[in-house]
Amino acid sequence: MHSKRHALLALALLLSEAAFAAPLLVIVNANVFTADPARPRAEAMAIEDGLFSAVGGNAEVRALAGPATRVIDAGGRLATPGLIESHAHLGSTLPSAPLPMPGLPFPGPTAEQALAAVAAAAKTPGDWISAWIGPLVARDQRNWRMALDAVAPDRPVLLRGFWGHTAIVNSAALQRIGIAEDVADPIGGQWGRDAGGRLNGRADEGASPVPEVRATPNDPAKLALSFQAAAQRYARWGVTSIHLMNSGKTLEVTLDTLAKAKTPQKWTVYSWATGAVPSIAGAWAAMDEAPKTLPPRVRIDGPKWMLDGTPLEQNALQREPYAGRPDWRGRSNHSDAQVREILQTALRRPGQMALHVVGDAETDRVLAMMESLASAEAWREKRVRIEHGDGIRDNTLAQAARLGVVVIQNPTHFPPAGAARRPTEPHSMLKSLLAAGVPVALGSDGGADEANPFLNIMLATSYAASPREALSREQALLAYTAGAAFAEKQERSKGRIGVGMAADLALLSQDILTVPLPALPATRSLLTLVDGEIAFEDPLLAEPVPK
Repeated sequence: MHSKRHALLALALLLSEAAFAAPLLVIVNANVFTADPARPRAEAMAIEDGLFSAVGGNAEVRALAGPATRVIDAGGRLATPGLIESHAHLGSTLPSAPLPMPGLPFPGPTAEQALAAVAAAAKTPGDWISAWIGPLVARDQRNWRMALDAVAPDRPVLLRGFWGHTAIVNSAALQRIGIAEDVADPIGGQWGRDAGGRLNGRADEGASPVPEVRATPNDPAKLALSFQAAAQRYARWGVTSIHLMNSGKTLEVTLDTLAKAKTPQKWTVYSWATGAVPSIAGAWAAMDEAPKTLPPRVRIDGPKWMLDGTPLEQNALQREPYAGRPDWRGRSNHSDAQVREILQTALRRPGQMALHVVGDAETDRVLAMMESLASAEAWREKRVRIEHGDGIRDNTLAQAARLGVVVIQNPTHFPPAGAARRPTEPHSMLKSLLAAGVPVALGSDGGADEANPFLNIMLATSYAASPREALSREQALLAYTAGAAFAEKQERSKGRIGVGMAADLALLSQDILTVPLPALPATRSLLTLVDGEIAFEDPLLAEPVPK
């Protein structure tokens, strides 16, 4: 009897010691932006077992430290939840070093400049001739296959839109990548043809990744190096989660890449529903066939559907014709029957769905069809992601809010102040979305430079072309933290600094809520934590804060 009592006492003591164990890490003297409306500010945090175990004042949190606890004095610096990159593309490559082209990224080379560069390259021996192009080339309606054949008849040529929605190739390239004249258009994509039905060298939307992928087959070992470089860059910015739009790669390749890369961040991989899949049902089947055991901190969601193009190549489906093209409003990538199948299948399945919808006419179609298929409550539960959301207008704003869509906006897409626009062409919404109750997250949708979250925050809070749509800095920061977690249905585990939440943290080099606006892009993280583990630590963290 006594031994049983002693055992119970010992167990109770053990449980008591575990309950009051000293935290692994304590951060004090911080200016903590929690992204939690119940307690928006704090001074200190304790971290144990990958979670925030205490958030509060300096004295109360410091008192929790034990002999083995590391105590970091933040020196009054701003601490935020780990930033979440809500829309990224990684691993795009060309089959050869890209030719130098003038005017990139906007407006890029003219057609004549691009052809001259290819002609000059073709005069020297070699294999692939590759280049990134901008909107001027992408909008040029000439027969590019014939034009490139004339200047480079014996070398395969690939011109790729830097934004990824269009590719241009010559006859040698078509032969090299195995595309015959009778090739069928893939789901959500188009092979351009001339009046006689012959391929004209253009590959748009779902067809556009095909030349790149076939010319440079994905190698997970090589891709892992680019993922590691991106992860290091992101960690130095305080980014702890990445929503990967998995363009140009199968789920199998991407999961293998992430397993090899061993990056510290959390990843939500949105599977890609174009190009390689044989049918709409095949996009979801690809998700079902993915391995059940995923790399650490990796989850799969989606798929993502490309419902139209973009204004850059002028394939986003608009209500009004494009300037200079009175008979062209863009186009949908899917028929009404296909969009209906996409939406109906999404309603039957667990998880989310992401829709690339840019044009206002395409947005009209999608929102109307959503309302015809299910109740607003059903769609709010699904929490459909609208990637970009540029086509939401005043007369569809309430509809978007009612259906519970989440908009992932990309401030790097916003036109500069004074950009030439037709009087009837409205600006993309940002502040109006939040005011109407549409949740917003921010992502870069770009390469190394555009991935900088603080550049995105600067653009979102200035919005030079439409200042009335600019966010406050607090709103922009919420969109990069709590809003982004909500966008991936992970708001219960991350995106806020609070007890029991994942200890994802960025301790910033400057107070992004108060520094002059042009200084924002220079911000970096001095300490980045993912689940309480150090993903990046700058030696400057140990130095006093400049007065």
